[in-house]
Amino acid sequence: MNSAKVRPTLLLFFLSTMVVTALPKLAGQAKQPAASGQPVNLFKEVLDHKSQIQWKPAPPPGIPTDVCLMLKVCEGKEEAKFAALARTTEGGQPVGRGLLLSGSRDPKNPEAVLLEHQTMSELYFFLLSPDGNLQKGAYIQQGGSAWMPVGSSVAGPVFEKDRNAWHEFFMKLGAASK
Repeated sequence: MNSAKVRPTLLLFFLSTMVVTALPKLAGQAKQPAASGQPVNLFKEVLDHKSQIQWKPAPPPGIPTDVCLMLKVCEGKEEAKFAALARTTEGGQPVGRGLLLSGSRDPKNPEAVLLEHQTMSELYFFLLSPDGNLQKGAYIQQGGSAWMPVGSSVAGPVFEKDRNAWHEFFMKLGAASK
């Protein structure tokens, strides 16, 4: 069998397996409220604290062109701004988490907030909705050439960990400024 025909089939099998595995876990999970009893709105936290964040230009390649088109971001004349959390290890694998602020095509929300999640094997970009939830996601296997859109049923657990990590960062940032 031709390897070009096998690769998409294996990818489809992998994604289907992930969805089937994740659905029962997600069905029993409620959204984790913040410590104060209010749901976490990371979008609002980023915009409220953006002057306190030590932004840098996004490292190359920044937000890849395919992701910009898929998530409808990278608008305007300014380059995306980037901040990162310290690398952590999860399941024996290093994890990098980035926060990006970019222009958006949405006239009601001209600034887009994205989370970047990177491991040795995969890379995600998550676009936050104004209510702080996952609006859209993009995924690529490291070394791959095609970005795939992902929704909350597949990317939800990864997104939740990243959102919680950034929320903790903002909680510390808010406590330090008081």
